[in-house]
Amino acid sequence: MRAALLYIAAFLTASTLAAAGSAGAYHTRFVAEHCHFNDPIAMDSFTRDGSTTIALRARHEGYQWGGGCWNNNDADDSPGDPTSDPATGGEGPDCSGLTFKAWRESLVTSNAKAYGWGRLRYVHGPYTSGAFKRGEGAPNTTVSKSALIRLDALASDGHIGLLYAANPDGSDQIVEAKGEAYGTNIWTRTYRGTTSYSGVRRIGWSS
Repeated sequence: MRAALLYIAAFLTASTLAAAGSAGAYHTRFVAEHCHFNDPIAMDSFTRDGSTTIALRARHEGYQWGGGCWNNNDADDSPGDPTSDPATGGEGPDCSGLTFKAWRESLVTSNAKAYGWGRLRYVHGPYTSGAFKRGEGAPNTTVSKSALIRLDALASDGHIGLLYAANPDGSDQIVEAKGEAYGTNIWTRTYRGTTSYSGVRRIGWSS
């Protein structure tokens, strides 16, 4: 009897811990409660100013690996999500998702036309940071780092950030979705001088 009771107690403890671990891992429902899957709006033209606005609206919002949906309240509504797991359903883009939306790209890599997704449209896009670095897809191309201008990007195999402004000392102000602990914001970076980063440009800007 004592052995049976100990077994039952151990089973219940394990079950409780498993449930708590599961709840902790998926404690947010931002995507489920706030995001949508509406079709994007096809655009005849798009500008760097407009895309800058999109990127800046993500500033101070959260970060979600594989994510692409956020609001505009200057706060992370799903802090502390486990990293590298898109199934947590948290708020915010990751670095390549932010670039995809700001650059108004298509889910079809052979399509270079522009599309407005909206910040609450849940979409990441087909590109990793490495794919952007290599200039993959019809809308994207590589460009010399010395030729970069606002809303071009600096990309490595593991990260991509959008150029907001160049600093006199050779560093840059970069709009980027950095990580769960940091969220999305503007930081001063030296990616331009780092050999693992390449210059990338979205083609087709109206201005």
